[in-house]
Amino acid sequence: MIPNQWYPVAEARKLKGKPMGLERLGRKIVLWRDGRNGTGSVRAALDRCPHRGAAPSRGKVIDGEIQCPWHGFRFGSDGVCTRMPCEGSEARIPRGMALAMLPAREAHGLLWVFHQGADCVPADPNAVPIHWFDEFADGRTGAAGSSFDWPFNYVRTLESNFDVHHFPFIHGGGRISGERVEFFEVSEANNHIRMRGQLRHEHKDKGLSFRVEYKPPAVSLLEFPGFAFVVADCPIDASNTWRYARYRQSVIRIPGIAKVLSWFALQLDFRLFQNRQDEWIMATQQPAQPDQAVDHLVGADAGTAAFTNLRHRLIREASPKPG
Repeated sequence: MIPNQWYPVAEARKLKGKPMGLERLGRKIVLWRDGRNGTGSVRAALDRCPHRGAAPSRGKVIDGEIQCPWHGFRFGSDGVCTRMPCEGSEARIPRGMALAMLPAREAHGLLWVFHQGADCVPADPNAVPIHWFDEFADGRTGAAGSSFDWPFNYVRTLESNFDVHHFPFIHGGGRISGERVEFFEVSEANNHIRMRGQLRHEHKDKGLSFRVEYKPPAVSLLEFPGFAFVVADCPIDASNTWRYARYRQSVIRIPGIAKVLSWFALQLDFRLFQNRQDEWIMATQQPAQPDQAVDHLVGADAGTAAFTNLRHRLIREASPKPG
């Protein structure tokens, strides 16, 4: 993972009046809202009560405070314990009785957690932006979103966003798009990768145009004639990834109908293309985690190569300097 970055961990609409326990970034995390009746700002902590190690995510939220289900210990929005029922209301609360809090934000319909990373140069979460794309900014209509868990390594999952030239073979689009990648351009500036080109038949003038963009650590934009979608990926652990996608079709722009068509496009991609066709072949990749010494990239893989180089550079920049 790239350290010192914001990672999307869940859909904001799903966090209401109860705690949400999930595994992200290789850790068990609990999310809750610090207001009453499911309102307020999102809070995040490691899903471990400091008292006896139980999961607060199985408890409840009372007046914006999260209560552990085992002994009723309660913790405020800053993670500090505010109540120990077994010791009485006058008891002195030990200084270390607090949850391990994580920086959290809500933006673009998603909940985000800041990943500091071990053995890296510390960064101020408030100084690090959450990356997104203007085409899918808050308030835009006609888009539909959903999420699912994907049984693949996070880096392999991100690589797949640049792999446009598998479409004719895995998804059966060869008659429409052709197999050859042409008019191909890949650039990187300000940690933002842009890739565009066409899939064409040999010796034919027209093809299927595409555009792919990536902003670290987790957000990609893919655009084809008639529709586009933004994908936000977060590692669950070393072998699994949480994936959120938001689709928007541009063929019909009547608000209600546009959103319905976007929803159908989303379901088609998730249930057919990704959950069946892509999983079928990606499950055979060896090794399961990318290895530059093993994978032999070609010219059409320039987007994947740019992503790999950017990822390694950002990891190096966050690492302590020798001496």
